Amino acid sequence: MTIQWYQALLVVRTYRGAKYISVGELAEQLMIRDHSAAELVSRLAQAKLVRRKTDPSDRRRSLVVITRAGDRRLSELAAVHLRKLRDTRGVIMNFFRAAAESQ
Repeated sequence: MTIQWYQALLVVRTYRGAKYISVGELAEQLMIRDHSAAELVSRLAQAKLVRRKTDPSDRRRSLVVITRAGDRRLSELAAVHLRKLRDTRGVIMNFFRAAAESQ
């Protein structure tokens, strides 16, 4: 999974507490162009991490929904990141402690 996929899944999962996010809103959140977001969503959908849904109020709009597999993958990666942060906590604290002592 690429960093861009991970970031996209995070945005889809957490967007304003909403159930869905449009492809355009995803593009805005990731600071990429609409066509790039559409291609990204297509790749995520092909990997079965998200699915597209037609907006019932505007059939031209495509909404993005995270799948169970996408949610599971996101949770696994979040757990890995949390472990890494905890592992490096001592190194970071030592760095700040040494910086404070040198002043």
